[in-house]
Amino acid sequence: MTPEPAPYGRKTQKPSPVPEVHILWITAGLGCDGDSVSITAATQPSIEDVLLGAIPGLPKVHLHNPVLAYENGDDFLKYWYQAEQGKLEPFVLVVEGSIPNEKIKKRRLLGRAGHRSEDEPAHTHDGLD
Repeated sequence: MTPEPAPYGRKTQKPSPVPEVHILWITAGLGCDGDSVSITAATQPSIEDVLLGAIPGLPKVHLHNPVLAYENGDDFLKYWYQAEQGKLEPFVLVVEGSIPNEKIKKRRLLGRAGHRSEDEPAHTHDGLD
């Protein structure tokens, strides 16, 4: 595998001991998307610098955020399913907002994060026990 060229044409740091990391950022709880929106205005570093590898020593970052992602539906959720199956390592889980405990209710209406099948919605708290 050929290493990707270093930003600005030269290497100034040792490579990260972790070559790649996935950030699974969930906003499907009982909160807003304010943190997701605010990272788009960050400048020290900018989200572009982090995602495009312009910061020496950082691993390649794959951000999976529902507010900022191009993907949607199954294309977006495939990373979540890979993480659940242990096929996405390493990853960092970022929870924006709060996760409702719907196990205490008969009808589970809050915190949906997609569908496992046509008749079975996936809930935010599923798998977080």
